[in-house]
Amino acid sequence: MADLVGPKTLYAGFCGLIDADAVNRIASTFNTAVNQQFDAVHMTISSPGGYVSEGIYLYHHLRSLPLLITMHNMGMVASIASTIYAAGARRVASPNSVFMIHPVQNQPNGSLIHGSLKSIIESAEADETRIENILRERCAFPEEVLTMRRSVDLYFTPNDALQHGLVHEIADFTLPAGNQVFHI
Repeated sequence: MADLVGPKTLYAGFCGLIDADAVNRIASTFNTAVNQQFDAVHMTISSPGGYVSEGIYLYHHLRSLPLLITMHNMGMVASIASTIYAAGARRVASPNSVFMIHPVQNQPNGSLIHGSLKSIIESAEADETRIENILRERCAFPEEVLTMRRSVDLYFTPNDALQHGLVHEIADFTLPAGNQVFHI
């Protein structure tokens, strides 16, 4: 039996909305990598974002795993997907990719009475703080950018994202010959 040369690496891709189904598929793929004793995962991602709670869960789940995770922005990483992207120990952006961060957007459920409005505002404030804490911990965004993010959509080129520490390298993703890639 031949010895493996280098780390055992899984290559996966995700393109879509961050919702409970997507998070379950992504987490399951990463759990399988752990269970099959992979050392590293490279995940290509393009996502407009989605649900904050699911995204925060996935961020923490990915950070808890004993894997060297490399994230590759292959198109657009926006909203809560930027927070998930920040979970990668190594983060790479394709030259023509884009990033976007913005204020949390909560939709009211049912009637708009004082108590539900107050709850929506409190929930949004808590989500804003959680996202900000992650971006502050994992990146080097200046305080004025984090403050602006609470009121407007902010778009970043790969060079901007590199300057702010969201990206470590700008390069196209190329699957190494002889490997498989799985779409999540």
